[in-house]
Amino acid sequence: MPLFRRRSSSGDPRSDYAPFWGWWTSEGRALAEQTVTGGTDPEAFAATMTAQVHVMGELAWEIAAGEVSEHVLVIGTGGNADLRALARRVVLAAPEPDERWAYVDSRPPAPEPESVVVGIDGQDIDLARVRVAARMDDGRFDVQVHHPAFPDLPEQARSTATFLALDAALGEVDTELWLGEVLPVELEPLDGFGLTALRSVVQDLKRQRLDADGQPRWVMLRGETAEGLLLAMVRSPLHPVMAPHLDTYVAVTVSYRDQATGGQPGESSLEALRAFEHRLGARLGNDGQVVAHLSIAGIRTFHVYVDSTTGALATVKEVARSWGEGTTSVHDMHDPAWQAVAHLRQ
Repeated sequence: MPLFRRRSSSGDPRSDYAPFWGWWTSEGRALAEQTVTGGTDPEAFAATMTAQVHVMGELAWEIAAGEVSEHVLVIGTGGNADLRALARRVVLAAPEPDERWAYVDSRPPAPEPESVVVGIDGQDIDLARVRVAARMDDGRFDVQVHHPAFPDLPEQARSTATFLALDAALGEVDTELWLGEVLPVELEPLDGFGLTALRSVVQDLKRQRLDADGQPRWVMLRGETAEGLLLAMVRSPLHPVMAPHLDTYVAVTVSYRDQATGGQPGESSLEALRAFEHRLGARLGNDGQVVAHLSIAGIRTFHVYVDSTTGALATVKEVARSWGEGTTSVHDMHDPAWQAVAHLRQ
């Protein structure tokens, strides 16, 4: 299940990616299929494809086997986190997926990770021989990763092999979301297991933490302060990898009239706040997202992230003006790492 919905084409001000997808639809897709079946020189296709992709930025690409579609075109970052937003925006502009092709912005897991062999520093690393030890810490797994070739590899090569192995097992997104500290080790862990087993334990964790559509669940946080009771509702996991194109933080603060015990919203204000949040989410669509809200002493702050390349910030300000119960304020800042909500992460 993808972690984002496709952008509506109506009124989208960004057209920088249309030439690439136009070429892909008219020529590139057919060339890619011919390359997969051996009908086209793969080096010639790779050169053409790379040139087309690089018109949009220093993005990487690859073709992978799909689960629902036969093939997946990955337009990714090549390991450069600064390119995540661009990659997501490119993929949001892609054609609708069909039975032949789907489009993603991060490397998916390999269908059978233990059948994969990767070449690192002149050595073939058979991922079937990888052993992993995992320990749960604060909702994520800290892992040690071993391969018998590691003692003979320099540090950088061990690190590269480790993350290629983890990406093969989990995909890039799940590696970042569900793994904490990652440590390549030269000695095999006594309690180590293979990559297929690692995928299984991570899938169990995802089922606990995500809803049926693969989206973050809402969790409640509660605290007592000098101003009274503080209640927060937070999407969890709260991580920019879920929506990397949303690079601007917006705090929308509103006061509400009906206060129950402890300064929390009473029934009438709670209904109005819910309607306001629904209206904001509906107006933003893929261009923004409410990721948390916090209520204390008659004030609710909505934590929102929006795409700076769209008119989403103006939309937030417009919706904020529609609040009818009291004062409002809107503050924004560039925050692609989502540091403004780091203290709310679970």
